[in-house]
Amino acid sequence: MTFILITGSIMAVSIFLIHRLCRFFGIEMKWTSLVLCAIMAFIVNGMAITMSPFLDRAHYLRLGVLVITAAALVTFFNERMLRREEAMAGGYTVLPTEELPVEEAPPAEDDMLLARRKKSDTAAIVEDASVAEAQPTETTAPLQTDSAPEPPTESADKATADIQTAQQAIEEAEAAARVLAEKEAAEAAKKAEEEAKAIAEAKARKAAKERAAQKKREEAARRKTAAEAEAKAKAEKEAAEAKAKAEKAAAEAKAKAEEKARQLAAAKQQAHENQLKQELSTMDSLDAILDFAYEAKTAQPKDAIFAYHEAISRYADDDYTPFLVIELGNLYKEQANYSGAIAAYKKALNMPIIAQNDAMCQEFTKNIHYLGTVQDILAKHAALSTPFPQIPGNIMQEIEDEFQAHNGGAK
Repeated sequence: MTFILITGSIMAVSIFLIHRLCRFFGIEMKWTSLVLCAIMAFIVNGMAITMSPFLDRAHYLRLGVLVITAAALVTFFNERMLRREEAMAGGYTVLPTEELPVEEAPPAEDDMLLARRKKSDTAAIVEDASVAEAQPTETTAPLQTDSAPEPPTESADKATADIQTAQQAIEEAEAAARVLAEKEAAEAAKKAEEEAKAIAEAKARKAAKERAAQKKREEAARRKTAAEAEAKAKAEKEAAEAKAKAEKAAAEAKAKAEEKARQLAAAKQQAHENQLKQELSTMDSLDAILDFAYEAKTAQPKDAIFAYHEAISRYADDDYTPFLVIELGNLYKEQANYSGAIAAYKKALNMPIIAQNDAMCQEFTKNIHYLGTVQDILAKHAALSTPFPQIPGNIMQEIEDEFQAHNGGAK
């Protein structure tokens, strides 16, 4: 209900503003059109709500179509009402369409002069003829006799002949003027055609020259671009080859240095192991070796591992040997050497004192599986170099869950 009241209030204010804007700009708006606008607003609002509850792109598109349709309908209705009102008030006035008179082109200057000359000649001839008819012929009158004088028929014939001669001269002048005008027009047309042809040929030659020049410029630019691209590609290739050679030389030098370092380290380790082995060989009891391993466990863990291996090898049949293997595995785990611990347990399974003890074999096999799970989970988290005591609690819980799921037991 609150939504409807708020929406209605907004629509009422909007319609009032539309009415004020129409009056401000001098646009005539019928009150029935405003009512229709309010009705269409409610319809558009209702359809917008029912079409989609989410404001996505399709919803906005459909809403825009509805708004445009409603606006067009309101505009059409308002225009129809205005036309109807004008028609009822007799406001339409239909003006008849009249064809405009076609203005004739004024005669050329030569034709006007010729016509004026013909009119003046004709007027002069006619005036002479009238004067000739009006004036009596001067003749020496003979002595009056009883017979009547003869009528002046000869002067009238002469005037008629002059008129005919003038008309014939006018016709000949008109014919000559028409011929002259046609000739001049033909010459002017021919001259204009020749000039247009010359201009067209000049334009064509100019366009051809421009096209040829443009083609040359494009060809030069293409060659320049191709040359630049080829030079750039060549330079890049040479730079890449030089870089590859430098990288290869650096890699080879690094590999040689690493190999030399490994060899030195191996030689140093071998010498240290030989010295350590010689020192351990002087110890004549298992307790002495274990005491040495215990002392070296913190400062020199590798020496302790070597001592454990030496003790297991020399006292393989001792009852304490399985526990030495377990101590060795724990030491490997503290050094994050899970592969070494797995190898130690696998090697111990072949020892007679362990192979004959089923419980010990099961324990060692379980340790091998557990360490394999530890390796897999640490590799998954990219933390394979983490010592066993430093493994975070969440990863340790994941290791335990994985081991229980695949082996049915816990470490």
